[in-house]
Amino acid sequence: MASSQVVKVLIVDDDNFTRRIYKTMLFRFCFEITEVEDGKNAIQQFVDGNEYDLVLMDKHMPNMDGVEATRTLRGMGIPVKIVAITDDASSKDTFMDAGANKFLLKPLTFSMLTDILKSFNFLN
Repeated sequence: MASSQVVKVLIVDDDNFTRRIYKTMLFRFCFEITEVEDGKNAIQQFVDGNEYDLVLMDKHMPNMDGVEATRTLRGMGIPVKIVAITDDASSKDTFMDAGANKFLLKPLTFSMLTDILKSFNFLN
């Protein structure tokens, strides 16, 4: 990724406090951040023509869960990097089969986030 390009991140989680924590961690990197409360709204972001480099996707949400949203994005041909972040360890295979690039268990720590960003070459 070119160093002059701003990384665009979509945070998808129904918990406002969790979204604020992720946003606070990501602000350190001067990323462009958008947040939505469920998978349905995440899909709508892409339908509306918005592009993202990274999606941080929760599993348990109203309207459309993270697994269904991930599967839908992949079905639309969206190549965005999707990181599943949940407290449900048993959903790893389901999330990965749906098309997630990485799977992490909550709570997401700053070092976990940094490792993920480095693995996708969003950080040096």
